[in-house]
Amino acid sequence: MNDHWNAHLYDEKHSFVSHFGEDLVRLLAPQKGERILDLGCGTGDIADKLNQLGINVIGIDQSDH
Repeated sequence: MNDHWNAHLYDEKHSFVSHFGEDLVRLLAPQKGERILDLGCGTGDIADKLNQLGINVIGIDQSDH
């Protein structure tokens, strides 16, 4: 499989994914110290925001890049 991951292109063409995820984060209302597994994290935008809130987050995506 030729996986040519391009985070810039992903953010440029698929940024709506992270925007939809922000609503889910508000719904979950995570608290500092909680653990969240972000499956299909893409460029890690939401994982990064969660981390900044003190959430222990692991982001996993199909691409190894």
